[in-house]
Amino acid sequence: MNRSKRSDVFPSTSLPVAPGALSVATTWWHPVRGPMDCPAHPLLSAHARRAGFTVDARPWAEAAVNGDGRGAVGTTVVAVSYERPEGGHRGIALAARSEDSAALAFAHRQIESWQAVLRTRRVLYVSEETAPPGDPDTRPAPPAAPAPHAAVPPQGPGAPGGAWLACGCPARSGCPSAVLAERSLHRSVARGDEVVVVGAPAAGTGGGWPRRAPAGTVKRAATEAQAEALSVADPERFSFVVAPGAVVSGAAGILRVLRRRFPRLRGQHPWEWCYTTDDLDTAVGSVLGQSDALLVTGRGDSPLVRSALARAARSGLRVREVTSLDRLRPEDVDGATITVLHTATAQDGSGGPDRRGGGSREVARVLDGLGPTGHIRRTVRSTALSSGLGAQETAGEASAP
Repeated sequence: MNRSKRSDVFPSTSLPVAPGALSVATTWWHPVRGPMDCPAHPLLSAHARRAGFTVDARPWAEAAVNGDGRGAVGTTVVAVSYERPEGGHRGIALAARSEDSAALAFAHRQIESWQAVLRTRRVLYVSEETAPPGDPDTRPAPPAAPAPHAAVPPQGPGAPGGAWLACGCPARSGCPSAVLAERSLHRSVARGDEVVVVGAPAAGTGGGWPRRAPAGTVKRAATEAQAEALSVADPERFSFVVAPGAVVSGAAGILRVLRRRFPRLRGQHPWEWCYTTDDLDTAVGSVLGQSDALLVTGRGDSPLVRSALARAARSGLRVREVTSLDRLRPEDVDGATITVLHTATAQDGSGGPDRRGGGSREVARVLDGLGPTGHIRRTVRSTALSSGLGAQETAGEASAP
């Protein structure tokens, strides 16, 4: 792609621009390359408005860039373009009155700064949506778990609702895992067991759990080190519950320690565990490990966002919150692989874009205009399958192997 980049400055007398204004091409006709598509034009418009210019974003007529410098008051077009692998050309172009030094200088700076980061890139997505925009969710329904277990339904980051259950699922998903965990907790305490709550809820989950504090002894083991140091009065009467919202892969490590130390440990059946936080954490970790930068779009807050920000902070990954397109800078997209993470907006509660731009769809379109782009959506989904095993277990519980 770099070999096909071309920078141009054209004079024009047939593209009128008002004083103090900038014209932004949504499409235009290059004198040499022909028709030019400009998916990144909203980005240029957003930055021009933020700089105080009036913006006229529209298609330019074929004769707009005519190379004719004659006329009393002319227009100067500043542009950069590149060849698409599948054919055709894309680019970005701004026009200002030739005598408007401030507008013309801004146009040159913008084109030069974005030209420096035009490149082929891969964009990875992790989203709270169950399916990409316009795509049906084609997951086959998993077979029902055998009675008498009250299994947690198929999990995954459902449609965002702006509020989150203790397990990390959106509030309107109806996931019963927190209720089932609390039931198991109280049942174990009622029969005289000491109970350990395994794992720590991920940031943004776990609030208000349990709703009713148990009367007996409840311990916590949020790490394997805490599990190693845990003391129990009677190892024969010791049970566990997995904290709703805990990353299950982390909880499994804690349980390995507890089962080694207390072979008679028993507790909550794995059909009742919620894997949403674990799936999100796995998906986020897999894409961030390959990325040069993380762009967070939207204006919401969720377990997904908190997990991603925490991981990025630990690894030193560049992070930019793009709540509107004028916050997106050239250095934010200067990389071969970029992760875009979208969270539900408080304004619409549906995961849609902010009205000023900055949603994942807007950012994806802009990136399409800044070089050939491959868009990849990463999904990790754990689903409970039916089995003839375990039907004789005590409802809601399973003994440790």
